[in-house]
Amino acid sequence: MSTTNLFVELIVIGVGAATWVVLLVLALFGYAWVPVDRLFSPPAAIPLLAVVYVLGIISDRIADVVFQWRWNDDLLDLHYSDRADYFSDRRRILTQSERFSELLEYGRSRLRICRGWAFNSVLIAVALNAFLWSIKGEQGFAWAVSIAGSVSMLVFALAAWFAWRKLVMNEYRKIREQAEYLEQLSGSE
Repeated sequence: MSTTNLFVELIVIGVGAATWVVLLVLALFGYAWVPVDRLFSPPAAIPLLAVVYVLGIISDRIADVVFQWRWNDDLLDLHYSDRADYFSDRRRILTQSERFSELLEYGRSRLRICRGWAFNSVLIAVALNAFLWSIKGEQGFAWAVSIAGSVSMLVFALAAWFAWRKLVMNEYRKIREQAEYLEQLSGSE
């Protein structure tokens, strides 16, 4: 995977993390103090992008731990009885086939993005509600946005989790199949 692809992947994940962080900050401190005109100016773009990138790294690592602890190991056990076999098959693909390696890395990028957004979407729903209930205003409007936003974010989280799960299951199956294929190729030479 190229460095540019990894950078973009972490930016995509970081946008979700930045969303819930900003909503929480606004819930805690209000929004009147935010210099919106300067915040979205060209000179502010690089520092904002850097913050989004770092939040993407942090969010990705936390989501990885949560998903590994809760779901990933169970999915791996469906395809591999021994983790060493999984890592051996993966190493074979990465060292013996450039095309299979590229496909593996592309798939891993997609699953990391889905995992990150499944994680971030839940936190966006929480932060959105914290923000809505911290501002003074029309309660009917806050209720409507709270319900619509919460349902939307939770459905999105579920969809991203489902996509992540399917991508992980596909990855383990493909790694086993591709490693067996590469082993057959090297055995026939």
